[in-house]
Amino acid sequence: FGAGRWDGEVSAQVQNQAVQAQKERKKYKSGLHRKEPQGKSAITISPVEDVLFVDAKTGQGIHALQRSIFRAGAHVQERRERRGLKDRALRVGVIGYPNVGKSALINKILGRRRARAANKPGVTRSLQWIRVRSDETKTSKKNEFELLDSPGVIPGKMVDQSDAALLAACNCIGEAAYDNQGVAAFLCQWLKTIHLMGKGEIAAPQWPDKCVERYGFHPVEGSLSGEDILFKVANDRCRGSPEDASRKILQDFRTGRMGPICLQLAPERESDKGQQNVSLHPTADDNVEKSAEEERFARAQAAIEAARNQGLELPPVVDSQDSDEVGKGMFDGW
Repeated sequence: FGAGRWDGEVSAQVQNQAVQAQKERKKYKSGLHRKEPQGKSAITISPVEDVLFVDAKTGQGIHALQRSIFRAGAHVQERRERRGLKDRALRVGVIGYPNVGKSALINKILGRRRARAANKPGVTRSLQWIRVRSDETKTSKKNEFELLDSPGVIPGKMVDQSDAALLAACNCIGEAAYDNQGVAAFLCQWLKTIHLMGKGEIAAPQWPDKCVERYGFHPVEGSLSGEDILFKVANDRCRGSPEDASRKILQDFRTGRMGPICLQLAPERESDKGQQNVSLHPTADDNVEKSAEEERFARAQAAIEAARNQGLELPPVVDSQDSDEVGKGMFDGW
């Protein structure tokens, strides 16, 4: 979202609905200030209206967000006035991944703690409407809007499983759904790969120095894999416990002790499809598994050659598993 041409393909039905909505807005005064290209083919359809940067802790950007809400819904109030209906509060849905600060943002807009919020996923379990007033006079509902606080939403099917691991590292998935050691090792391997790509100064500039400060070694130098980093932290800082080491690594990352970190890289080419590809380098375990597989293959070839030298007749080797001839005639007469 917000990347324009990387938003993805939009179905023809959604495009037509968006075009009709834009034409409807132009009928009212509130939509005249929008500079849009003429003609149906010239209209760019995007699911993003405005992109705003908001800090739910300090409150930075809250007023701009409120103004954007009233500006986006101004045509709704004008349409009700033309029909002779009374003003009503705008309704705004707040949706997103779990544990990204939806309830905290609502509390910051309200100026008080109304929605239940905590630093863990799954706190909000039901939908609830919360009314926000921009003034305390209560003379008109034009200055009011209702926020829909909703539970976090995760896509039902992820093509790239690395996205699921990164969500787990960001504490957007419940702890019962993933293994701490696997996620911590993946996170270390991911950050090291970003530095090896030459993007470390942009995505995670302080991570190597913070690792030296907190763990006593440089994670990028040498041939350490993500699991090697995990077990080295376990041996040096956690009395040999990889589970405690994984929790320490994830906690340091989530609380910002490793400095500002961006896990995804902005696209640079048309083929990037929304983000640059981070291809993880093979780990030591991958090399060991590959060597073991090559050794098994060599022993199998030696056994086949020995059986042929002794005159034993072996069943034919089937290359295709989809063949209809698999198993046919091999057990005739048994």
